Amino acid sequence: RRSEFEKKLRPEILLTARLFTTFTFTERRCIEKEVMLDFRPCFDAQKEIVTLLKEDLNAPQALSSDADAGVDTGADAAGAPRRVRVLGQERDGAVLYTWDDVSPYRQDDVVVSHIGLYEPISKVNTVLFIHEKLVHFVNCTVNLERTLLAFTTQEKEKSPSTSGSPCYDQSEGRHPTVYRSYLAEVQPANRVFYLNIERNSYLRVQFLHGKAQGYGESSSKESHMLFLIHNELIGLYHMKLSRVGYSGVEMCGQPRTEVLVKRFQWAQWDHQRQRLYYLSHKKKRSNTKMTFTCLQFHEKLPPDVMMEVQLPTGLPPEVSKAQSTYEHLPLSNKVTDQKLICEVLTLPGGSLCVCYQHPIMNLEDHHEQEEDIGEYDVIDIEYSVFMLHRGAVLHCCMPGFARLEAVNVKLHFFPFNDYILVFSPGHLVHLLNVAAEFEPCHHIVWHGKGVPNLPSPSSDGPVLTSFIRERSGLCVYDCRQDTAYRVSVSKDGLAEVFVGCYLPGTRLAIMHYAAVHYKDSSLSRLLVGKMCNDIGSPEVPGLLTEFLVGTTYNAMRRQLDLRTLPLLLFTSTETGRGQLEKNEKGQQLARITYSSMQDIVVMKYAKVDKAQSDGNFWEHLRYNLQKLQIADMWPRFNTPSLQQPITSANQEAAFAEDMVEGRVRSSSLLKRISDSARRAFSGSTPRKGSPGGYGVLTFLNAAERDLEQDRVIGMTVEHLTDHLSRHLPRETRVKVFNVAREFVNCQLQQAKQLLQFIWTSLGFQPDGYIMSTVGEPGDQAECELFHMLERFYMAAQELCFPLPNGFKTFFTMLGFRCLDSHVFLQYVDRGVLTFTDDFRDMVMEDLGDDKDHNETKLNIVSRLPKRQALTGLQQWNHPISTRFLSKQYVSSLLLEGEDLGWASQPRRVSLTDSYSTTSSHDSSEDVSQAVDAHINFPPLATLMKLLQMKEPNTKRHGRSGRYVDLKFVEQAALQQTKQEYGTNLSNVSF
Repeated sequence: RRSEFEKKLRPEILLTARLFTTFTFTERRCIEKEVMLDFRPCFDAQKEIVTLLKEDLNAPQALSSDADAGVDTGADAAGAPRRVRVLGQERDGAVLYTWDDVSPYRQDDVVVSHIGLYEPISKVNTVLFIHEKLVHFVNCTVNLERTLLAFTTQEKEKSPSTSGSPCYDQSEGRHPTVYRSYLAEVQPANRVFYLNIERNSYLRVQFLHGKAQGYGESSSKESHMLFLIHNELIGLYHMKLSRVGYSGVEMCGQPRTEVLVKRFQWAQWDHQRQRLYYLSHKKKRSNTKMTFTCLQFHEKLPPDVMMEVQLPTGLPPEVSKAQSTYEHLPLSNKVTDQKLICEVLTLPGGSLCVCYQHPIMNLEDHHEQEEDIGEYDVIDIEYSVFMLHRGAVLHCCMPGFARLEAVNVKLHFFPFNDYILVFSPGHLVHLLNVAAEFEPCHHIVWHGKGVPNLPSPSSDGPVLTSFIRERSGLCVYDCRQDTAYRVSVSKDGLAEVFVGCYLPGTRLAIMHYAAVHYKDSSLSRLLVGKMCNDIGSPEVPGLLTEFLVGTTYNAMRRQLDLRTLPLLLFTSTETGRGQLEKNEKGQQLARITYSSMQDIVVMKYAKVDKAQSDGNFWEHLRYNLQKLQIADMWPRFNTPSLQQPITSANQEAAFAEDMVEGRVRSSSLLKRISDSARRAFSGSTPRKGSPGGYGVLTFLNAAERDLEQDRVIGMTVEHLTDHLSRHLPRETRVKVFNVAREFVNCQLQQAKQLLQFIWTSLGFQPDGYIMSTVGEPGDQAECELFHMLERFYMAAQELCFPLPNGFKTFFTMLGFRCLDSHVFLQYVDRGVLTFTDDFRDMVMEDLGDDKDHNETKLNIVSRLPKRQALTGLQQWNHPISTRFLSKQYVSSLLLEGEDLGWASQPRRVSLTDSYSTTSSHDSSEDVSQAVDAHINFPPLATLMKLLQMKEPNTKRHGRSGRYVDLKFVEQAALQQTKQEYGTNLSNVSF
């Protein structure tokens, strides 16, 4: 992009400023080693559970003749239990699993099915239930006290006891499978009840968990259990309990049933939040749009319908008309046809999303359609994310897949901090930034190499579900490997993607993730180092801009509430514009677009039980939906909008400065801005452990004060205070001013942090500084540092970002050493480099007085403001400076004399007195010390006596460098006369 900063420069300057812009990101290469996500095992069912079973189960074991039927049927030759199969997981993270082994209660060594419970944190294993025969469990659940166990089996409909082995075939055949549900008392092991529910559709049972009465604590008198029959109904069992012995519990009386939903097509149970989501059609045989409903279960109240909204999508014919088939995945919490891939995800801050992968018609379904399809037809893989908290839809289309390949690409949706992770092992990784706190933007899209691929024994690839593990972040369970992985972002892998991606949008999205969402600054440091490897890339200023905006927002994010944060800028780019990703060949990989939902998302008001861990979720969601109706009334504070006011303030300050008097006549605007800047820094000290706490940069002079930067700070504080007061009328002026002051402090801290990253990334020591003087040419590292700082300065200027003290001097010094003299002066003329007092002092002190250096000093002095130029001339021992200072001093004496009333003075100077060198004791003493004894120059003596009479009436100001007085003027006059006329004064015109 072409910024205002670039428009200031001539073409020849741009040629030097972008020294390396003939290429972009030279490190771009194929990613082979590093991957974007780290998968670290945190649970292995075969290792952890089987090990405990070896220790606990010592009963005789036998082999079954049905081992080849795909069922775990007993023990191997070494006596170890065969492979266990995970069934489900409860709210506390306990894993329910099954295995087949010899029953300890029978003498005929019959292999039967067992159900156990394993706690991954404490490594405790418990055998809950031993069945009387070999069955195939598809799901099970246990109440909180672990006294009741409910499970569902899958059996052949006509001959369930022919072979004693369950049927795994889920397709149509002679013996379709049926599902049956049971309820068992396990503490103590007592009765088993058949729930009298037998269906060809999938059936799931699930106990409700909680901490209060009615949810199954030790003193509860009733347990509650959901049962879901696909395409039929959702009900609730209420079972009364009575105590047996010290800790035993048994059922008393018939359970009471309640129908919650009569018909649904898809359902998902949320263990952690005790919610039930389901999709249904309001009208029978309706294939148009589905209605999404959320049921919230409370601990002491009946369940509430918290939300009901019609989604702008419907079931395709291959799902709605075809016979349902089911995939019994371990740890699955859904009841759905396996062709319908849908997931409901909640994110922090009241974000609720429905993720939906659009089905793809395979070759088996084409006979019901009129059109012919082929396995090598090129089709699109699509998915949609219904952002209910925003009333919008994110739609992603990935073109260019062959149908044979596309039908095997199954997308997995997981909540990943503030993002939604869309993952297909070996194919793609999408990180969608759709949290309620931010407008949707900066999605990280990556395909191909660098995408992790988990090992899988099947050609279809791994199948993943969520795994609950306390305080471990995102954990996923590989259903085919029986292994759970803790998922985290690989810094090195993401940095390689940052270098290897083709379009700049993905690079900008990764920088936004590092600046706003990553836990610390290590990833940002790594990305800045990658940018320093290709300084000439035109993307660098935009990336630095995103870093400054994002890190400032992240620092403020930890201190403000949800009402203030929406008023601060979190990204430097426009949001809601969609996104496009291509590869190096120009082929489109993904296209992300947005659309609004036609139906307004409305929450139903109900009593929210705040005793739950996320009791404020619905309040936050309701607040987000209300905020949508007044979105235009909540604009974010845009710092680039300060460009015009700051420019006007700088022009007014330059106009107000009186060059003769050396004082600044401040207007009311300048006084107000300076007062805001002064108050912004009064009483504000860096906090320990503050993000980017770079209080001192050793290569900058922190004692230097820049009035222009003070105006930037003051203007920012003033405008941000007005902005917050306008949109937060209930807050006091003092509070919003403190927020604005903290915002400016965070800006300065993040600017220092970025400068430190650049300094260390280019090989300089963290606490080092440049030892060379201003007259020595810069080496290669210093030239790279200058060009990187140039891009930093470009980003800061576009954002109206305050710069740290000493930056302008350091930046100008580097430019003086690294650029050619004519290019350096053009940088100065265009306002890119600034002559500060410290830089002027360094030039006058470090440069010699030879011809080249004198020309350089003259060029610098001639471009300084008058007040700074006078000080520079006093430091420059050159005839030009001597002559100029003498004339200025004499002129100031004469002018000030007129102002003081020279004509009213009674003393007159006669001609004879003018030729006398001893008319006054003081003057004769001064002149005798200044004038050569062998030279009697009456005109000079007359002038000096005249000036001596005026000098006591003038106020003399001391300056650094040489002190200008009458002695200085006299010596300069004689020296100038000697240089022009020599000792022969006959040709001098007085």
